[in-house]
Amino acid sequence: MLTGGESATGPDMKLAIYDLDKTLVRRATFTPFLAFAARRLSTWRLILLPIWVLMMIGYRIGLYDRTSLKTAGMKLMLGSASLEQLEKVGRQFANHHVATAGWMPGVVAMLEQDRARGREVIVATAAFEFYARAFAEKLGVVDVIATQWDGRSIPGGNCYGEEKRRRVEAWIGTETEAAEMRFVSDSFADAPMLELADEAIFVTTSASKKARAEALGWCVIDGEA
Repeated sequence: MLTGGESATGPDMKLAIYDLDKTLVRRATFTPFLAFAARRLSTWRLILLPIWVLMMIGYRIGLYDRTSLKTAGMKLMLGSASLEQLEKVGRQFANHHVATAGWMPGVVAMLEQDRARGREVIVATAAFEFYARAFAEKLGVVDVIATQWDGRSIPGGNCYGEEKRRRVEAWIGTETEAAEMRFVSDSFADAPMLELADEAIFVTTSASKKARAEALGWCVIDGEA
């Protein structure tokens, strides 16, 4: 498994990098995780969910950034839960979320094709690593680039947008330009990664999003197909 700035790349390295939420799995994961984990670790905190909803509204109107929102959400709903507890409940959550929300079959099929063709498959997501890794393991993916949690804060900030691109480039190392890269996502927030990739694949069933993505030169797929 590679971490930090380690790189397995070389001049012939072919990478297939996948987002998680609404790309590999049908639905977003963070709010469902907060509710799932609170129910198992600190049930009384479920009464705080309306406050979390108000906090999300605050983010949407620009009162604070995503890193601040997610940090506050973790403290509000999970208190001082240890990383060991979070990893354990994260594995339970991954099982539950896949069972209830399901994978995006077309995207998972693409991932399997990439693996069969010798591409190195990576999950790069804004989701917290302590549960994102559980989803990746269910797909047989070892390498995960994700948001970190140290029990109090998010070191380095949320793995989102430009920060996700920076972390992917750091993971690849000096061979970034030499590596052949496919990137798959459902989000325009991933534009920095989609622009970096040799093959940018956008996942949507929305006609308006499809038109916008195609205007940017990205290939569009229906992840359900």
